[in-house]
Amino acid sequence: MTRRHRPAALLAGVSVLLLTAAGCSDLRSEIEAETGAGAAPTAPAQSPPPSVAPPSPPSLPSASSAGTTSPGCPPSGLDVVIGGEDAAMGHRVVTLKLWNCGDEPYRVKGHPGLELLDGARTPIDVEVTHESDYTYTGRRDDRPRQLTLAPNTTASAVLHWNNRVTSLDGAPTPGAHILVTPAPGEEPVSLPLPIDLGTEGTLDVTSWAADPVSGR
Repeated sequence: MTRRHRPAALLAGVSVLLLTAAGCSDLRSEIEAETGAGAAPTAPAQSPPPSVAPPSPPSLPSASSAGTTSPGCPPSGLDVVIGGEDAAMGHRVVTLKLWNCGDEPYRVKGHPGLELLDGARTPIDVEVTHESDYTYTGRRDDRPRQLTLAPNTTASAVLHWNNRVTSLDGAPTPGAHILVTPAPGEEPVSLPLPIDLGTEGTLDVTSWAADPVSGR
């Protein structure tokens, strides 16, 4: 009677297949380890952002390109300011300063031009005189003289008026501003100045005279 060995043969075949699969698995693991194919994908390295240069600061004008006139100086290079005020016994005295705020010498001679304005800047009809009473102006000799003002030097003129009211007919409208024209042809300079003219209704002004001390 012949023995059947088929089950044994089948078991042997299965063992061969398992060994072969295990060998292939080990071989595949070795290949992946060498090539890195089995490793988890890594994120691509990011290149650093391009450097951005900070904005350049705005260029400033050089000292050579800047003007030499003082801040607030009119285009003419001349300005008029109030240098002082005084009052006694109904008389008012105000000193006007003519300032050369430009960078060129300026020649001037004579009396400044005056125009009185009210609060609404409407001209007031007023008589301007050049009598120069020494008691109030301090000028013994008010003859106009030719002056040359170097840059940043001044000349002075003195305003004088009487605010006494001696008549019930009324006095001129009080002034609130005065326009001072340094010399014929120049632009007038407006100054806020309360002027309470009395019954006489006159405003006296001296000629320009050089100040003993330079500067404003």
